[in-house]
Amino acid sequence: MSATVDMFLIILSVSFVFTAIVSKLPLLRVPSAVAYLIFGIILHVSLVPLGKEEVRWITNIGSIGLFFLMFLSGLEVDISLLQPRSWRHRAVNPMYLAMFLFCGTLLLSYVSSVVIVHLMNENANPWMVTLLFATTSLGIILPILEESEVLHTELGQVLLLSALLADLFTMLLISLFISAQATGGLSNFLLTLIILPLGGATYLAFRWLRKWKCARLLAGDMQNRMRAIVALVALFCAVAECTGGEPILGSFLVGLLVSSIPFAFKQRLRDHCHGIGYGFLIPVFFTSVGLHFDVRVLATPSSWIWVPVCLLIAFIVKVIPAWHLRKHFGRRAALAGGLLMSSRLSLIVAAADIGVRIGALPVILSEAIVVVAVLTCLIAPIAFLATLG
Repeated sequence: MSATVDMFLIILSVSFVFTAIVSKLPLLRVPSAVAYLIFGIILHVSLVPLGKEEVRWITNIGSIGLFFLMFLSGLEVDISLLQPRSWRHRAVNPMYLAMFLFCGTLLLSYVSSVVIVHLMNENANPWMVTLLFATTSLGIILPILEESEVLHTELGQVLLLSALLADLFTMLLISLFISAQATGGLSNFLLTLIILPLGGATYLAFRWLRKWKCARLLAGDMQNRMRAIVALVALFCAVAECTGGEPILGSFLVGLLVSSIPFAFKQRLRDHCHGIGYGFLIPVFFTSVGLHFDVRVLATPSSWIWVPVCLLIAFIVKVIPAWHLRKHFGRRAALAGGLLMSSRLSLIVAAADIGVRIGALPVILSEAIVVVAVLTCLIAPIAFLATLG
């Protein structure tokens, strides 16, 4: 094997040992996703001799891990929660609660953004700042709900659905805002939405094919279906990329498709997907995020002026709307849910970088938001587990 492969395998082994140790620390209860993120930051700042090839390996496999994580996010969605008839016999309406949380967060984010822009006296667009604060990190929330065994409870489904709505709506709104700022029109944004009717057409085609016995036989065994899912994820990500959209939206749609269509070996396939994702691809993704964090941001005095302010706002705009959940789940669960929803990572970091390039964000605020994104990913999951007990 080449030296690059050797180093990559060593990193995988050390990351597992590091995560296993950190996750067992008393009182802290650091989730594995956060532990891998910390390990990536350590790789970035330490004297480990990582060359360009090693970094490229981690980055590329981490990108696949992100797509797989979004696929698992769609796969974990209980489609029955989205159907109005399922709400009639439920004490909790998950769609109403999820929409309430997102709208409340959006309103508080806008008010906070107007105040920040006024105080900064910088060239900042309040709508761009609003969308940054309204985001959440589905990539952090899903593994935490999975590890804490809350995912399949009513609280877990409400939090997951809230995170999905926040990620999807902010992703689309940010795309709309960037397209409008860059081109002055909506043509580019409308082109990115081609993936949505493609997903609907694929769903209808699969539902129709299920009626034919020959089609079910052609699907083959569980291994063949697994290969078909990987091919679908690759296809939808490629279509999204070619149309200027977000590949993670394509992989998420494939997860929704698989979740919504009943078929043989479904539970076994779900278990295999979890094993591949959480056992290999997703840990590499979190390691790559930590590896690419620019530590020099922490050394910029001007950015630290706004870090405490933005960090406080990041939690306030999520915790206050989530307090509404106390009527259904109690105060402790409501506070824990608001803290977990405060996690932000990949989308907010990417959007902050784009905001600077299109002139919608000053560099100082962008740097502060990047630091806040990392801090929320480290603080929010631990606070959630500690509060929930």
